[in-house]
Amino acid sequence: MSQEKNINRLELELQTLPFFVHEYVQKKSIVPYSVTTLYEYSKEFRRFFDWLKHESLIFSDTASITLEEMNHLTYEDVELYKGYLLSSPRLGTSSDGRLRSHVSIQRSITALKSLFQFLATQTENQDGKPYIQQNIMLKIDNVKTGRTLQDRSRAIEKKILIGDESLEFIEFIDTSYENLLTSHQAKYAFKRNKTRDLAIIALFLGTGIRLSELVNMNVSDLDISNMEATVIRKGGFKDTTMISSVFMEYISEYAKERHTLYHPERTQKSLFLSLYRGKAQQIDQSTVEKLVAKYSSAFKTRITPHKLRHTVGTQLYKKTNSLLTVSHQLGQTGTSATALYTHLVDEEKREAINDLWTN
Repeated sequence: MSQEKNINRLELELQTLPFFVHEYVQKKSIVPYSVTTLYEYSKEFRRFFDWLKHESLIFSDTASITLEEMNHLTYEDVELYKGYLLSSPRLGTSSDGRLRSHVSIQRSITALKSLFQFLATQTENQDGKPYIQQNIMLKIDNVKTGRTLQDRSRAIEKKILIGDESLEFIEFIDTSYENLLTSHQAKYAFKRNKTRDLAIIALFLGTGIRLSELVNMNVSDLDISNMEATVIRKGGFKDTTMISSVFMEYISEYAKERHTLYHPERTQKSLFLSLYRGKAQQIDQSTVEKLVAKYSSAFKTRITPHKLRHTVGTQLYKKTNSLLTVSHQLGQTGTSATALYTHLVDEEKREAINDLWTN
């Protein structure tokens, strides 16, 4: 289906939904989520609200649901809805006895978790408080998909982040990962390095650079105004790579806070730092590998920095269908190109890298 038709379907769906869903869609469009994802999520929101009204848990029309009604919802209400989904027939079927698949039910839960997370952490009323005071979805367990261990292992072995998953991954680290931590020590460690870790993931996904290239970057190698980074490629040659604008906010935030967070000596020029016995030093490759593994395991499945690089290459080729563009962005020398095409590739790279995570 064309992008225009997807947008029209989403706009029609939004006409039936309350104002805070409109705000959610607007926010996630900037992240950005794909129009298809937002449309599917909006349908899940409508079904949830329709069920609430049918069960007399709210009394407003769906488009007029108030924040007061949302704040009165309880964990038990959502558990009842989850039970309803588990026992109801598949959409589009009548009396053939087939229930909804666990995959479709999990999509409903995922959509609602995203909405409630937004309302509880990314909104602000006139009093400066979030729209809802408690995120009841944090207590709702996911639905097991019932896939076999062999099937899961095969999928994990081949898996990279696909499409929106890259954006959802970094958003998960930013807004949801802390909720999984149980000890005060773990939460403290996460908060201390959160800004740095987000910038590292953002730079991987925004450029496709290698682990060694990221670790060896200096502060002076980052050009925020032009959204570019200078790296030392394999073979020791210097190269400038473009950074996708979608991820610049995370990188810029770390660049501003680097000194405050780690108090490096004036002679310490490395961009990414860690603390060893209270002293700032260049982050090492092992630390970066571990943090990527930690966050990706909590999000979906364990991946490596190289998989993030492969993710960018795959997405960029999908966008451009150009191996030349991919080879230039990733600093690969296997594909030859003449100087005649250099300026054309640069313009294509800039357009493609800015458009990398949109649909």
